[in-house]
This record gives sequence, structure tokens and C-alpha cells, in this order.
Amino acid sequence: MASVFQFRAPLPSKLRTKPGPSRLPEIPAHFDIQGHRGARGLRPENTLPSFDHAIALGVTTLELDTVITRDGVVVVCHNPVLSPRLCLSPQGNPLPRRPRLFIKNLTLAEVQAFDCGSLNPHPSQFPQQKRVPGACIPTLQEVIELAERRNSSIRYNIESKVNPLRPRDTPGPRVHAEKIVALIEQNDLVERASVQSFDWRVLRAVKQLNPQIQTGALIRYTRGRPGTLKAALGRPSPFLAGLNFSRFRGNVAALLQAAGFIDRYSPNYETLLPHSRNFLQPVQEIQQAGFPVIPWTVNDVATMEMLLSLGVDGIITDFPDVLLSLIQRAV
Repeated sequence: MASVFQFRAPLPSKLRTKPGPSRLPEIPAHFDIQGHRGARGLRPENTLPSFDHAIALGVTTLELDTVITRDGVVVVCHNPVLSPRLCLSPQGNPLPRRPRLFIKNLTLAEVQAFDCGSLNPHPSQFPQQKRVPGACIPTLQEVIELAERRNSSIRYNIESKVNPLRPRDTPGPRVHAEKIVALIEQNDLVERASVQSFDWRVLRAVKQLNPQIQTGALIRYTRGRPGTLKAALGRPSPFLAGLNFSRFRGNVAALLQAAGFIDRYSPNYETLLPHSRNFLQPVQEIQQAGFPVIPWTVNDVATMEMLLSLGVDGIITDFPDVLLSLIQRAV
């Protein structure tokens, strides 16, 4: 089975920056504007310049990805390997595709020697992304220190990149949970940091370690494909920490309630759109069950408008400037 985290270029989309004719509902004060990997559409993803720019734009939450180095440091990177699409060697040369450079096999010093700011792997998708030569993969601690200097009320949505289909690529879910929870506690961020993952074993471990830390259940669902809710041949998905979605007859809210360790729901946005073939359950039903709904990754105004009209509690986007502009016009 192919990994749901296999790196693929995003599908091209036309970024419409003007709102449509429909009137948007009143935006609630708690609405959460999450900068995906900082401001991925404008700066190299998951770098300090990307997070700095997202804060300058006015996001309420920094969404970021984490993996762990050989010497046990939590670093901010989407992939368990150094991607040739994103990074250059310390000498400024393209990285080979084989052998793959797993971050778990590299020390922090080795990881930070790579240039991950000179390349734009998706110029057609992110034509406005400014390159920042020399930008490296930061530690989670470095991101926190930067963000706290810039905005002491900023929130953090920390994703743990553990994949149960590829257990050898990273340390296990308990190790990830322990490392992330320790950093949250050490920086006094229990009230402002949440942990999300496609691998719900991480979320369960986080709640066991500190029940006060908020958790977000990520899902990827495309009808006709296993995704993270279902597995091949009718078996329970390994992403759901032992739960079997087929027993809930398509009721995501009931699945989340049965887990007992989830606070927020973050699906791919198509699952919330009633006209989509990937639609699962209305936003209001999930909210009424007690779970705020914050979909990913929404980059065009038309979809932002639809989701706002459905009453989502926040949006994760590569273009926080576009979402902020839309919300400002709606207020």
C-alpha cells in the first residue's frame, strides 16, 4: 500500500483573490487562521522566515510538522527524509534521490547544514514564494523562541509526522509524544499549543502524558482509496489507534467520541463540502458532538468562502494573506 505521506506536488489551482457575490456569515471571534508550514505559499516551508512572515501577516496559529534527529532533537520538517525538492547539500549541490537521507539517522548539526531555502519545488502552485538561500530546518525550540519574541499570544499546531505504514522511517508514536509534550511544558505553552497527527496513537499518548494539551485528529479521505480512515480488504486502518471506522457507519463524530482522546477534527476540506464526492458528514453535526472543525489545506477564495459559510472554526492555508484579506472584508 502506498504511504499517505508520499510526497506529491499539489494539484494546480487558480488562486482567486476576490470574494464572490455571496454574502459571508459573521466571522466568530474565535476563528482560527492557521498558517500551513508558516506561510508556505510565500516563503520556503517550515523555515524561520516562513513562520516569521506568517506572524507578520497576522495568523492566530502556526501550523508545523515535526520529526526527530538521531541525537533526539525535535526539528520542523514535513518529511522523514531530506527532500531533493526542498533542500540542497551543504555544498549547494542537488541531493541524490538514493540513498535517501533519513533525518532520524542525522544529528541536528548535520541536518542544519543543508540549505532548505533556495528551492521552490512548486513554482506553478506557489509563484509568489520568495526564496531564502541558506534557510535551514529549524528546531521546534527555535520556532517557539522566534514566535514568542514576535507575538507572545501566538498559538501552535504541532503535527507529529509518524506513519504506521512506515514504522522504520521515524521513532515511534510514544517517543514523538514525549518529546513534543516536554517542549510544550518547558515553554509553558500548555494553553496555547496543540498536537495533531494522522497517526492517532500519538494523540492517545499525548493525552496520557498531559490531559490538558489539546489534540487534533487529522484524516485524509478520498472515496475509493484507503486514505487514513479505511485500510485495504476491509481491515481497520492502522492510523486510528485500534478503532474501526466501518463500525461507525460513516459517522465521523461518533468515531471521534469513541476515541476519547481527541479535542479537534481536521480533515481534508473536501470531506466537509456537501457537493463533493468525498463528503463525509456536515460540519454542524461534528461541532454538536463537541469537536471544533479546522480543515486543511485551503488555498483558493471560493473554497474558503464555502467553508466559512458552513461555519468551520478555522482554516489551515498556505496563503494566510488571502484568508486574512477575505475575513477582513467580511467583518
